Amino acid sequence: MLDGATLLIASMAVQFVMALYFWTLWLGRRDQRVHLWIAASITAGVLGCGCYMLRGVAPEPLAMWAAQLCFVQVFAFLWGGVRLVHARPRPAWIVWGGAAVLSASCLIPALVAAEALRNVVATLAFSSYGLAMTGDLLRRRHARTAPTRWLTGGLLLLVAAASLAFAADAGRHSVAVASLVSIPSLPALWLLFHTTIYVTLVLSLTTLELGNEAQRQREAATTDSLTGLLNRRAFMERATPAAGHPRGATLLMLDIDHFKQVNDLWGHSAGDRALVLFAGALLDATGGVLGAFAARIGGEEFAVLLPGRSRDEAAALGLRIAARVRELRHTPGATRMTVSIGLAESGTAMATLDELLSGADRALYRAKRGGRDRLEQDSAPFAPSLAA
Repeated sequence: MLDGATLLIASMAVQFVMALYFWTLWLGRRDQRVHLWIAASITAGVLGCGCYMLRGVAPEPLAMWAAQLCFVQVFAFLWGGVRLVHARPRPAWIVWGGAAVLSASCLIPALVAAEALRNVVATLAFSSYGLAMTGDLLRRRHARTAPTRWLTGGLLLLVAAASLAFAADAGRHSVAVASLVSIPSLPALWLLFHTTIYVTLVLSLTTLELGNEAQRQREAATTDSLTGLLNRRAFMERATPAAGHPRGATLLMLDIDHFKQVNDLWGHSAGDRALVLFAGALLDATGGVLGAFAARIGGEEFAVLLPGRSRDEAAALGLRIAARVRELRHTPGATRMTVSIGLAESGTAMATLDELLSGADRALYRAKRGGRDRLEQDSAPFAPSLAA
């Protein structure tokens, strides 16, 4: 016959193995801090079960306070893991706030002898963490494309509601651990229900972190680490099909003027600041242009592809970029930055990305020969200086 005591021991054994697994994961790779939060959460569960089993050995109020404290921290640490996965702050006063409230309540003489009331306080504490986790999981920008978030959030709501119901029932009855087939079996059933859902929550959190890790790997493979723009490889993969837009495409090649002198005179840190500032100006100027995407394709060389945009629209965008760049100084006291721009447009004789790149590169070379700080169009006369 399966009783509550057996379930408690079984739950403790399962959690112990899980805790050992996640501690090993974290010790093997310290940068994966979500494993630390999960390991701490599961360890708190193991300690809580152990303290609960000390009833009758240690003073009962002390054993129950320690057990309830650990059970609150199970959800507090899990909340910290959810916040970490979503790159949100995890204030220590919130992580330990539930435990502090529970401990303070145990200083009230009326609650020391009233286990049911202490259960209510503990249940309210960890249910609050569960509701907070639900809010993080179901934030609008995440939940639309992740059905598992709705499942996890629903489970959290379910365990919070069940815990509150159990606490309310415990307040009306003096319930002891009993056989599941007997009438007062609610505590054992709640323990089985809680353990099952908790394992699901841990798996869900692990899955979310795996998804984040995969996204970080994708971004590292496609993003320039300094500027945050697409790198050359990602640009070529994305621009190759986009260059064949039915209405054609235009390409801007941009090169920061006198960039070598920035590194030679001001140092490489100033050069890095110049690149970051330039990338910010580029994103600012292209942000409102539908379909446009920018990339860093070389040291100080950048590109912007405009699928379905005309030569005039691309030239207007180039002028806006140049105007924004002229407002920048990589270092106080340095001269203002400028940029040379080459423009090419696809057509009957230029329909591929390679041809666009070649045309824009020719135009960029003409802009540099013409005095820099200017925009040149491929197969077109010299344009007036951008500074004019």
